[in-house]
Amino acid sequence: MNPAVNPAVNDRTAPVVIVGAGPAGLATSWHLRGLGVSHVVLERDAVGATWRSARWDSFSLITPTWSVRLPGRRQTADEGGFLEKQQFVDMLSAYAREADLPVRSGVDVRSLRPDGEGYVLATSEGDWSARVVVIACGGLRLPRVPAGISPPSGVTALHAVDYRSPDRLPPGAVLVVGSAQSGTRISDDLRRAGRRVFLSTGAGGGVPRRHRGRDVFEWLRDTGSLELPTEQAPEPMRRAPQPMVSDADDGRTSALRQLDQNGVTLFGRLTAVRDGRFVFADDLAHNLRAADAQAARFRRQVDQYLQDHPEQRAAPAPPDTDDAAYDGDRAAPTELDAAAEGVSTLLWCTGMRPDTAWLPDDLLDERGTPRHERGVTPLAGVFAVGFPWLTHRASGILYGIGTDAARVAEQARGHLGHRL
Repeated sequence: MNPAVNPAVNDRTAPVVIVGAGPAGLATSWHLRGLGVSHVVLERDAVGATWRSARWDSFSLITPTWSVRLPGRRQTADEGGFLEKQQFVDMLSAYAREADLPVRSGVDVRSLRPDGEGYVLATSEGDWSARVVVIACGGLRLPRVPAGISPPSGVTALHAVDYRSPDRLPPGAVLVVGSAQSGTRISDDLRRAGRRVFLSTGAGGGVPRRHRGRDVFEWLRDTGSLELPTEQAPEPMRRAPQPMVSDADDGRTSALRQLDQNGVTLFGRLTAVRDGRFVFADDLAHNLRAADAQAARFRRQVDQYLQDHPEQRAAPAPPDTDDAAYDGDRAAPTELDAAAEGVSTLLWCTGMRPDTAWLPDDLLDERGTPRHERGVTPLAGVFAVGFPWLTHRASGILYGIGTDAARVAEQARGHLGHRL
């Protein structure tokens, strides 16, 4: 189905308009098609644009291929491995093409306003009218950079979304700011290429790549952790960045202590730049303990699950963690002279925010996320999908997006009633 042969979609009018052709938008489109609801998917760039343009060259999914649960996607029981960036982009493109989803690429949605029983979306190709709008533009699209900190003279600053490979950076050392998913993985990417790397850490934690012989996501699935309802999760858990998990090439955990052992110099949180020096908080030891504590909690949860389910088979617990030792008595540096240490690049790995400026201000919370209750926004007929913790822990990842997409599609059909 596409707009040209979709009888209810014409003259830029559709019963349902989905904004965004990433995994969430495509999954919602698939369910709407199955329900017989005419609709269109408007996409500023191309299918999976964020994955194409805002990931580094060696990027791969940290979630196993079996966990990519797009509705209707053919999947074999023994599907394993981890998809590289281009493989995943190709998968999304093929998914949209083979399902004949009604995607209109190159259409930039610029604003949304109520209009009678529906809405008008101002776009780069003119106004679109719809009775139902699905916000599927993603919760992690625009770079977030701390205010008030500028790099010293001679140091190039860029965000992780602009990083592609070590050889595209200016020659010299790199200061990576942020030790969640992107920061730790890019630090390792740079380190493997022979770059000298400094890493400013935060208090976010991580989980081991493997425990008792199995991958972390197998345990998260089997213990039911991925299905944890949003209302049962404490606020700090919902606001925390995704825990760091290493790439899967060697099965090891990319923990802060391991990065330290591999030659990455660790600092605490970056607080200022003064007289050509980066200044850091004296909280490195705290950040390391926080990372260790999260990994330990995960291991305990798995071990408790095995005690409660003796029928489950698993390898014996390792005698110790697979994290490298860090000398806790070593003085933590709190300053870094950019010129003296040859720092040429400041790389912000400080997270992303939603690209929702096209929505009314009163529909957004302080983080720019649409206000909603399980995907239902305060605007009648406007729904959200693909955002972290929409209904459960896996809402923002490929394992759980399809579940929320099915619910939103049913709600969209219910709002339309019999006027399809």
